[in-house]
Amino acid sequence: MLRLSKKVDYGLIALLHLARYEDASSWSARELAEAYGIPGGLLAKVLQRLAQGGFVASQHGKKGGYTLARPAGEITVAEVVQTIDGPFSLTQCTTDQGMCLQFETCNVKSPLQRLHESVAAMFATLTIAQMVEQETRNEGPGNGNLKRGVAPERKTNELPVLQ
Repeated sequence: MLRLSKKVDYGLIALLHLARYEDASSWSARELAEAYGIPGGLLAKVLQRLAQGGFVASQHGKKGGYTLARPAGEITVAEVVQTIDGPFSLTQCTTDQGMCLQFETCNVKSPLQRLHESVAAMFATLTIAQMVEQETRNEGPGNGNLKRGVAPERKTNELPVLQ
């Protein structure tokens, strides 16, 4: 089964949120974790990795938190997966770590390689901005338990509420 790690899930959730509410100033890891029911410590580590990768900027201090460091349209899912989890692969035969024992006689390596290339190409072209656009078009619960079009409630009165 193709499955992205929870760390990648959390990183994408945070990036989509920051892109969607980029005019609402910065967001702390705690605010993001509470808004989406994500473990705060794990999200903080993911955000640190995203900051090291140049996707988010962190600001310290009273009005500190995280904001996007690059436009959402320039951040691809492939870059996020690579930064958080390392190289993406569907099977061992699609990695640089060597061949599996059945490589020479395998009758599925070519189809699996094509599938891997298709998924990798989709990840390489899908941007955070496109994901936000798709989320806002969907009528379903695309943003967890948050009201559509309204930023999650914040602990401070200094930031505007989006409508």
